[in-house]
Amino acid sequence: MVQGYNGTILCYGQTGAGKTFTMTGSSTEYKYRGIVPRAVAQVYHEIADRFDQAVTIRISYIEIYNEMMFDLLSPVPTHE
Repeated sequence: MVQGYNGTILCYGQTGAGKTFTMTGSSTEYKYRGIVPRAVAQVYHEIADRFDQAVTIRISYIEIYNEMMFDLLSPVPTHE
């Protein structure tokens, strides 16, 4: 059940270690999808039958590189 829970998925490691592939997976092979698409699918599966409840889902997808934070969901490339 997913009532009032927050979650974080963090991937950390050296350049070239496979962090991006682990998080996002393959865009051409469904069976090789990553943690993020699997987690989002599971959340939507859990709330699919809740017609009597209002559900809000907020997702942030950021990259921290050289002490700069990048919003990977923003259509405009920015950093903070």
